[in-house]
Amino acid sequence: MTPDEEWDDEEWEDDYDGAPLLDKLGWLLSLKVIGVLLVVGVLLVAALVLTGFGFYFGVGQLSLLIDVNEGLDPGDRTLDAQITATSPAFGILSREGSYSISYEGDRQASGSFEIGDTGRDSLSIDYGEFFVGNGEYVIEIELGGKQQSDSVVLEKFADSVAGAVSNFGDGDRPLDKDSPVFVSLQFSAADAVLVCPVVLDGVCILHPWVDMTLSIYHYENQFREGDNTYWDDDSERGGEGADDWNLVATLSIEVEGNQGSWTGSGASGGFSAVEIPPYNLNLELHPSDDFYGTQGSGDYTLVFEFSNQLGDDLTSKPGRSAWKWFHLCDTKDDGSCKD
Repeated sequence: MTPDEEWDDEEWEDDYDGAPLLDKLGWLLSLKVIGVLLVVGVLLVAALVLTGFGFYFGVGQLSLLIDVNEGLDPGDRTLDAQITATSPAFGILSREGSYSISYEGDRQASGSFEIGDTGRDSLSIDYGEFFVGNGEYVIEIELGGKQQSDSVVLEKFADSVAGAVSNFGDGDRPLDKDSPVFVSLQFSAADAVLVCPVVLDGVCILHPWVDMTLSIYHYENQFREGDNTYWDDDSERGGEGADDWNLVATLSIEVEGNQGSWTGSGASGGFSAVEIPPYNLNLELHPSDDFYGTQGSGDYTLVFEFSNQLGDDLTSKPGRSAWKWFHLCDTKDDGSCKD
């Protein structure tokens, strides 16, 4: 073998010994690429799963849901709604948003909310902050550049009230002066037609928040039998608001949906709410204690004057007892009047 041939063999052996080094370098490079890809993958998964991790602020999905029973609970005057939001793809969920409430296209209230770590928040807004009249109210929210809305019909404004004297029945017997007089307050409004969960004799029964004055009048008369229409006729007593109606008591009443209280004539009391429709309030009067001693036996009527606490109409509204008149006296065992 020549010296040149020996050198070629040695050079080949050197080249052969260097190949594993290149392989090792390639393997290390591959590990780095895999590591980078794993890190990127973890970041992408975190951005998709975690609301507080990502590359930008925004919102994926946004929803707004008003309570399905909103406006139907007679004792509720708070609007409740739930907000749900998800993170955008590869982004961080925006937290601070805003809301507005509109009625007939006009904004009545606005405010802000903040989404929590779970992507949820709730709104609880008193009707007094936005209610102006019976009708549809629209809530709109904005979060991370996205908007969502929902609406509800609220009917909490009354324009009339009837005080049904439930235990006077058909007017065929007088009420004893020592027995309670049960007055069922039934509020209504001409424009309350969109949502009416309770209808009584064709009238939509509402549950407003009102301040009211009850004036109790006496008219000197004997009990009349056999003529029920007489109890709904003011003309038999000089006409409505006649000068010979004698005011015997005045009560101040506050009604709050399905509850209330009254004061006056040195006495006070509350209401009993009926737990079945029409959920009307029952005012319990005790003639002997509250007003009978002023004039004694005779015909009595209840005259109401009230104003709504909710809404932009603060004018006084009228109301009467139903029947308009009822008779009180000291009764015998057979139910007739002693005098």
